[in-house]
Amino acid sequence: MKPKMVIMAILFAVSAFMFAGKLLMPTPIQIIIPGEEPIVVGQIFRYTQLDVATISISAIVLAVTGFYLLFKDSVDIKNVIPIIVEKNETPKLDVPFALRLLDGDKRQVFKEIIEANGEILQNDLHTQTGFSKSKITRILDYLEVKGLIVRKSYGMTNKIVINRKGNIEIARKR
Repeated sequence: MKPKMVIMAILFAVSAFMFAGKLLMPTPIQIIIPGEEPIVVGQIFRYTQLDVATISISAIVLAVTGFYLLFKDSVDIKNVIPIIVEKNETPKLDVPFALRLLDGDKRQVFKEIIEANGEILQNDLHTQTGFSKSKITRILDYLEVKGLIVRKSYGMTNKIVINRKGNIEIARKR
């Protein structure tokens, strides 16, 4: 475990206990009638300014450390383009990795393109998947923006080709 993560976890635990402790047990204030022998009339529980400051600071620390612990490993998968760099420094698309990153309908469409040896007509995708033409277009737009495919004009339809170079600039040109 990394030292920064340990520190954040400790801060999270300490601030959680402080927050809960002060929230559940405000400062007791005794009401005393002065005299020869002081008489304790009663005791009330109130939040003092110190209690409010403690609760506020521990809540802020709790929120910051909680977000860090929750989202430290998260990666924006939408912006990831899976590539493998080989010895000659030419990036190549890692198709199995790309399939793992895609979900549901996008994965199904990309899988159909792969099964067609990396090239398929857009009309054939509509036929093979059973999705509407507009849904196919939206999914292909997504895959093209991510650099996974390239669309090439082919008569009245488009030929969809896997972008094996993994180059976004190629994918964005039509």
